[in-house]
Amino acid sequence: MSSQVPAVIAKIVSQTQKLTYGENQIANFVINNPDFITRNTITAIANEIGVSETSINRFCKKVGFKGFNDFKIAFAQDAFYREMQAKKKERREINPIDALALDYNELIVNTSALVTEEQLRQVVEMLKGARRIYIIGMFDSYLAAIALKNRLSIIGIMAEAVNDSRAMKIAAAQCGKEDAVVAFSRSGSTKEIVETVAIAQVHQVKTIAISCYDSSPITENADLSIIVPDKISVNNSALLSNHITFLFVVDLIMSIFISSDKTYLKKKLDSEAVLASDQAMTNYYL
Repeated sequence: MSSQVPAVIAKIVSQTQKLTYGENQIANFVINNPDFITRNTITAIANEIGVSETSINRFCKKVGFKGFNDFKIAFAQDAFYREMQAKKKERREINPIDALALDYNELIVNTSALVTEEQLRQVVEMLKGARRIYIIGMFDSYLAAIALKNRLSIIGIMAEAVNDSRAMKIAAAQCGKEDAVVAFSRSGSTKEIVETVAIAQVHQVKTIAISCYDSSPITENADLSIIVPDKISVNNSALLSNHITFLFVVDLIMSIFISSDKTYLKKKLDSEAVLASDQAMTNYYL
C-alpha cells in the first residue's frame, strides 16, 4: 500500500526459497551486515563475501530491484528507518510490552510496504465474481481464514473456512471456474494446502495465495499471490503470533471492498447494528 519504507530485509526473507546457495550467502551477509552494505561499494562487498560483482547484481534483480545501485538506495532508507526505531528504544527503558509493540509495528509497516493496492483490488474482483468461496489454512493460518470468512459475511458475501485436509481437497475438487479458493500459508509449503491449491488449479478454480515466501509451491500454482513479511524479520520473532500480518491483509481486503461499492458499507453497518442490538438484548436479560 505504501512505499515510504522499503522493507528491504522483509523482501529478501520472502525470496529465500527461490535463491541459490550463493545468493543465500549474499542475503545472509546483507541481513547481518547492514552498515557494511550502506558504506561500501559493490566491489568491496563482493570481495568481503567472496563472490563476483555480477552475482551481487543478479541477486539484487532477483529480490526485486533494477540493480545494485537501486538496491543500495532502498537498503540505506530501510537501514535509516531501523536506526531511528532503535534510537526510540534507547530513549526509554524498554519493557517486554514496548518491545513487542515495536516489533508488531514494524511488521505492519513492512506489510504495508510489500502489499500493493492493485493486488488487493484483484483479490476483491476475484471474490466479488465468485459463486462459492473456500478459505483454507492450517494451524495459526486457519485463524486468518476464519477472520476473512467472518469479515466477508458481514458485507453479505458467504464463504466457508476449512482446515480439515480431506474436506479442503474435496471442496477444491468440486469447484469450477466460477469459484475461488483463498489459501493462507506462512511457509507456502504446507503439504495439505499445496495439494488443495493444485487440485483447484486442475479444475480452473480462481486461486489466491497469501504467504510469507515468494516462489513457494502455493505461490507458484496460484493465480494471484500476496507476499507478507515473515515474523522472523523482527527481533522478538519467537514471541509473536504467526498470523498477525495475515490479519492485517484481511483488513486491507475489506477496506478495498467497502471503498469499491457503498452497498458493502451499508451491509456492514446493517450487520453491525443487528449484532449490537443482539448484545443489548442479552445484557438486558442478564
